[in-house]
Amino acid sequence: MPRNLAAVFVLLAAPLSAIAAPGVSDAQPYPINPGYWEVTTNWLGLVKKTEHWCVGPKAIPRFLAGPCNHIYHCTYPVQQFHDGHAHFEGEIRGHDELYHVHGGGTYSPTTMDMQVIGAGHWHIVPVLDAEASMKAHFLTEVCP
Repeated sequence: MPRNLAAVFVLLAAPLSAIAAPGVSDAQPYPINPGYWEVTTNWLGLVKKTEHWCVGPKAIPRFLAGPCNHIYHCTYPVQQFHDGHAHFEGEIRGHDELYHVHGGGTYSPTTMDMQVIGAGHWHIVPVLDAEASMKAHFLTEVCP
C-alpha cells in the first residue's frame, strides 16, 4: 500500500475546498453540530486511527465533502448532501498519482459514517478498489 495513498484516504475528514451544504433545516443551522468530534478512520481494515477534531461552522462543508489534503489537488464535480445522506465522486491528483474516487454515507447532527473507494495509479503501480471509512461522533460544543 503506497504511503501517500493511505494518507489521502485516512484523511477522509481533512479540510477540502468550501462548498455549500444543502438540506439544512431552519431548526438546525448546520447539518452536523460544530464542536469537538471523535473521528475513527479505517484503511482496508488494516490501519485504524482515532483522533479528535475541532470542527468549526465554516469547516462543516469540508468535513462532509470528501477526502483531500494539502499535498493533493482534489476535484469533486459530484457532491450531494440531503436529508442525512452524502454522496461524492471525483479525482485526487498528486505527483505521478491519480485516483478516481467515489463515496458517501450518512450523517446527523451528532454522528457521521462515511466510506470512500478509489482506483488509479501510484507512479506506475496500479491501485484497485482501495477502501477507507470514517465513523465520527460529536463529543461537546466546546473544543479544548
